[in-house]
Order: sequence, then structure tokens, then C-alpha cells
Amino acid sequence: MGVPISKITRELEIKSFQLHKWEERGWLGTEPVFKDPDNNGQRTYSKQQVERIEFIDEVIKDQRKREIHRTDPKEMEKLLLEKFGGEVTRIESKELIVLPTTLESFQESLIQQNKEMNAMREMIEELVKGQLELKSYIKESLPGRVQLEEHDRELLLSLKETMASRKKERDMAEATAIEEGESLGFFARFFKKR
Repeated sequence: MGVPISKITRELEIKSFQLHKWEERGWLGTEPVFKDPDNNGQRTYSKQQVERIEFIDEVIKDQRKREIHRTDPKEMEKLLLEKFGGEVTRIESKELIVLPTTLESFQESLIQQNKEMNAMREMIEELVKGQLELKSYIKESLPGRVQLEEHDRELLLSLKETMASRKKERDMAEATAIEEGESLGFFARFFKKR
């Protein structure tokens, strides 16, 4: 069994994203990294990969002591070749780990979608055949919506009537003011004492 990524990052005090980068650059060798399905797909590393990780970590920490803050990938590849031999090649991982629980929930969601789509298909077929009247269907299936629409209409009519009566009152007040010879400007009307 391999060494889990959590143990390595804790012991060496490095971040997991650094290990992922080292993997992508091919610094951990040609052997694929195992992802443990029993442990949420957590990466586990073989003994040889752990040796490489420890070596890379030592090189980088030594560089930090010498005030070198950026590791040259070509130099690291050269050091790995000298220490472990072989070839360093960048790994392009297109692998996707899917856990059984994920598949089950995905399957349930597809089943539910299919049921809903079939119900909609049947409803559309009935509407097309003319077996259902659209208005009666809406009233039966959405009674709250119909009541809401009626309430909205009543409210709009009430608002229109209120606005019309206020406009009429304002027009009458202006007409009275003009008749009385009080043709005042905007500011005079606005600041007029009542």
C-alpha cells in the first residue's frame, strides 16, 4: 500500500498542490500515481515516488537556504536524472475518478429527470390531441396562480382609478388658480403657503 498524500504533506511540510505540479512535470517517475477509491480518491505514492519527493524537497530547501527562491525545472530534471536515472517526461493526466456514491446520485437524478420529461411529453400529447383545454388545465393545476392574476388585475385597476382621480383633482386645482388670476410660476406654486 502506498503512502497517502496527507501524510507526506504533513511530514515534509509541503502543500499538496506542489506535489501535483511535480507529478505533472514528471519528476516522480513514470510510474502512475494511485488514487485510493476507499479514501475519497486520495493520492498515494509508492516507495520510489516517496524517495523522489524527499529528494526534490531536500533540493528545494537547500536552495532556499542559499537564497534561491525559484527552482529551475531543467536543473531539477538534471539532478533527478543523476540521482535516479531514467527519463523525465511531463505527464498529461486525463483520468477522472468517480466514486460509487457519485454514480448512484447521478443515476437517481437521471431517473427523476426522465420521469419529469415523460410526464411533460404525455401532457403535450394530450394538449395536441385536444383532450385537454389549456385554460381548464391551468385552473386545475395552478389555482393559486389564477387567483393571483385576478388579484393583480384588481390591484392595477384600483391604482389606475386612484391615479386618475388625483390627476383630475390636480387639474381642477390648477384651473381654479388660473381662473382666480393666481397664475403663479412653478416655484411660487411649490412654496405657496396653504
